[in-house]
Amino acid sequence: MEAINRTSAEPYYQQLSRIIEQRIRSNELSPGARLPSESDLCRTFDLSRSTVRETLRALQEQGLIRMIPRRGAFVAEKSQGDWMLQVTRGFFESEVDGTRTVDTTVFRSGLEPLPREASDALGLEPGAAGFILERLRCLDGRPAVYSTNFMPPEVGAALAGTDVLRGTQSLNQTLRAAGYQISSARREVAAVGAPELPARFLGLDVRAPVLLIRSVSRGPDGRPFDYYWSYARSDVVKIAVEAQAMEGE
Repeated sequence: MEAINRTSAEPYYQQLSRIIEQRIRSNELSPGARLPSESDLCRTFDLSRSTVRETLRALQEQGLIRMIPRRGAFVAEKSQGDWMLQVTRGFFESEVDGTRTVDTTVFRSGLEPLPREASDALGLEPGAAGFILERLRCLDGRPAVYSTNFMPPEVGAALAGTDVLRGTQSLNQTLRAAGYQISSARREVAAVGAPELPARFLGLDVRAPVLLIRSVSRGPDGRPFDYYWSYARSDVVKIAVEAQAMEGE
């Protein structure tokens, strides 16, 4: 059984979160299964209750588990047709694993001067060059999400020659394989009127209601490596955010 590395700079709660997530991804803990209690996790991994609670909070924010007061933590059931605002996975990864058809069209990719919003989010100098990836994602043949990702040049270099640039490979999975693992992320959702370009690609009237998602992803060292904005048609894809109180709060 994997243990907590006491000499690692990675926080204990992140290590425990990664251990449990791996068990969920491998189906060792199947959907609906009950996780060990807080006390059991404390004893098994020799951690404080506050650390275990922080782990459970992080897993719940990722949509991997759900907390039921006075009953404990359970592996979340896979939703049908919803995309959770998760930390470690992209909107479409669960759909690719299922029965729905996801098609991706890449409009542009390469190094360009970043817009100020992106350079600020990535901690780069104004006007700095970065890797830009602009795509349209369709679900079952219907335009669903128009996205633009902005990354530092060294992160974009990891995508060179990959099928991500041809729209047939997962961006998140490719970045993880290259060592860019999401440790934390901040995602914001707002209802806006569709600007001209997103409206055209999504088949909407200009200023028609659309969801705007902004996100910045950080690695275990706290450095941002991916910033994106996405315009999503809520009539094609439903963005689900699940929030529940932690027991004892």
